[in-house]
Amino acid sequence: MWQSYFKDKRVSIPGGAGFVGSHLAEMLRPVAAEISIPRVEDSIDFRRYEDCASYFAKIKPDIVINCAADQGGIGYYKGRQADVFLNNIEMNLYLLKAAQAAGGVKKFVNVVPNCSYPGYAHTDVLEEEHYWDGEVHDSIFSYGLPRKVSVAFGKALHQQFGFPSIHVVAANMYGPGDRFDSQNSKSLAAFIRKFYEAKRDGTPAVHVWGTGKPLRDWLYVKDGAEGILRAAAVYDDIAPINVATGVGISVADLALKIKNAAGYQGEIIFDTEKPDGAMIKISGIEKMKKILGWVPATPLETGIRETLAWFGANYEKAVKAS
Repeated sequence: MWQSYFKDKRVSIPGGAGFVGSHLAEMLRPVAAEISIPRVEDSIDFRRYEDCASYFAKIKPDIVINCAADQGGIGYYKGRQADVFLNNIEMNLYLLKAAQAAGGVKKFVNVVPNCSYPGYAHTDVLEEEHYWDGEVHDSIFSYGLPRKVSVAFGKALHQQFGFPSIHVVAANMYGPGDRFDSQNSKSLAAFIRKFYEAKRDGTPAVHVWGTGKPLRDWLYVKDGAEGILRAAAVYDDIAPINVATGVGISVADLALKIKNAAGYQGEIIFDTEKPDGAMIKISGIEKMKKILGWVPATPLETGIRETLAWFGANYEKAVKAS
């Protein structure tokens, strides 16, 4: 059981106040001896190496699970590409280096998005052995490439110092507590908000970016958090490992599922002037199944219903947070 691995350990979760990190913290609280979630409000800025170094020196974690990121939906990056690139380079490389230099860290778990895979691959499935085979898709390079660089830096730290890091490449996650801002959220969360509000307000049509053709692999956040923790407990290789469902759904079909779940009766209009992004992002899961002995348990329809219910019950909080 993965829980026994974390028993009595001090766990640090940079980015632990965010969407994925908060679910990891919730799952760890019953089993870990101590969980530290660094916050900007505490004057900790991971874009400064000295902040990273002083934080690890103070906390002395056994395990670091890195969820720190500057990221959003496809529209988030327009006009801020250089800022996003630099923020992610600094945060992730400084966290890795400071954890290595601190000593005592038994494992650094780097949670990486699957947009760090080659964006123009000629295969239908993103397999780990092809992680280095091409360039990141241009629509997301300012986020995906720095995160890929963090995987490379983890390898360099391992080669030079023997520093133990693993790199979990996660599919797009969704669920309660997600970001529901149509500009900064990923498409599933944006659809949840759009269809919920369209039904409430009697809006005759909902606009969806792009052609609706791209295929995406959607991972319920509670499953994703469990997969990350399972990988932390049993995986020790420097090579990336996917955590995903391995099942793709088109943007159009996803929008229709959410429309029906929300009970919206209006029209869906695809804005083909807006970008699609990479056409296929479906992660291979054979390595995950073999090493973790596990697959995500939550069907997409169930996850959508639970996310819609959470959003409706927490509307003011969800909208304010976004």
